[in-house]
Amino acid sequence: MTQLKNKSPLSNNSGFTLIELVIVIVTLGILSATALPKFINIKSDANAAVIEGTVGAIKSYVSLFKSKTLTSGNEFTAQVEFLGVKGSNYQPWAATATANGFSADYSSPPEIFEGAGINISDWAYRIHILSGSYAVIAAPRSVLDKDEPTESEVQATNCYFLYHWKTSGKPIITTINSGC
Repeated sequence: MTQLKNKSPLSNNSGFTLIELVIVIVTLGILSATALPKFINIKSDANAAVIEGTVGAIKSYVSLFKSKTLTSGNEFTAQVEFLGVKGSNYQPWAATATANGFSADYSSPPEIFEGAGINISDWAYRIHILSGSYAVIAAPRSVLDKDEPTESEVQATNCYFLYHWKTSGKPIITTINSGC
């Protein structure tokens, strides 16, 4: 009798069984299901932090603008300009400065954006009239990636800040971050 010695036995096949593959896929699914909510919260926290940081910069600049106006000897209602940022009533405008005053157009950033050093490309914003004076409402681009959105589109994000220039007193700055 002759024996064939070169035949390899079936038990030496290498690879994964179907059961092993299913176990790996299920394990990866469980891991991704537990990790995904953490990434979602990180994005939400980041958007809320961006809004809070921006509002802090705005509040600082409003204080600086008021101090500059007071020390320059200008009257309360006088239109002033410091380093290219215009305003009056001790506040930088929420609107865009023009040669003859201010406007709600997109020809240049709102004065408060320029003064506070806010990068306009990071925000979807709308300048509008609120209770007789200009206001600017803005949402991070990561929440609303739209050029020239309407006021309601920004509000619908529930992730925005509102700077409302006032004819007397201080500007009103509101933050909403429940939808970030």
